[in-house]
Amino acid sequence: MPVHPALLKIATDSPLSLVPFAGGRIFRQERTLGLADCGSDGILRFDAAARIAQDIAAADLADSGLDDEGVWVVRRTHIRFFGAPRYRETLAVDTFCAGTGRSWAQRRTTLLGEQARVEVSSLWVQTDPSSRVPKSLTQRFYDAFGPSAQGRRVGTRLELSEEPDYVVVPWQPRVTDIDILGHTNNAAYFEALEEVSKRSDMPSAATTEVFALAEYRDGVEDGEIAELRLASAGPDGFRLDFHARDKRQCSLAFGAKV
Repeated sequence: MPVHPALLKIATDSPLSLVPFAGGRIFRQERTLGLADCGSDGILRFDAAARIAQDIAAADLADSGLDDEGVWVVRRTHIRFFGAPRYRETLAVDTFCAGTGRSWAQRRTTLLGEQARVEVSSLWVQTDPSSRVPKSLTQRFYDAFGPSAQGRRVGTRLELSEEPDYVVVPWQPRVTDIDILGHTNNAAYFEALEEVSKRSDMPSAATTEVFALAEYRDGVEDGEIAELRLASAGPDGFRLDFHARDKRQCSLAFGAKV
């Protein structure tokens, strides 16, 4: 079966490119993988990688003293596994700002183990705490995070188009999936991706390079029943679309190295 165009785009030309650190501010922590981070095969899961990246982003913002300027919501996340980090392995986690826009910034995060690494690139939008509309980045932000961005500008345009042919898989967010903003946390969508990939016997990080791209719109809210649409399923990947309130709220694509 030919590779789906969306999967090929992630593999070769992701808009959230994995740009390397070239100077400026970088924030570092260590994380030892526990039972809640790994699947039954002992390998770090996509949703856990997303949570680790989310947590260090919050820690970096707090450490910078800028966590009172707005509420950051994720727009896109690209995760790529180079090898398979495993249970009880201690990872060095580094994060830095890799690009900016009017009200948004690209954050690059690396989870590095002795024999494997995971690269995460996310686009976050800063919003006003009261109105939740995008809020322009301040000079304080550029003073702290601008040097590592190296003048790189990034956009917010989403790439994954609607899939016309699909099968419906039952899905409803749990109480534990809802965060303090009242909607499904961005990492929880990757749990559905893990479910489909494991049940469909997709390639894993233990044998090849695997990657995923998530694009978030409004998001599934607390108490909503969403329709999960599975499309373009083949031996190397698939697409997932979460529909609620008669429109697409989140899209994910999973693939293996081509």
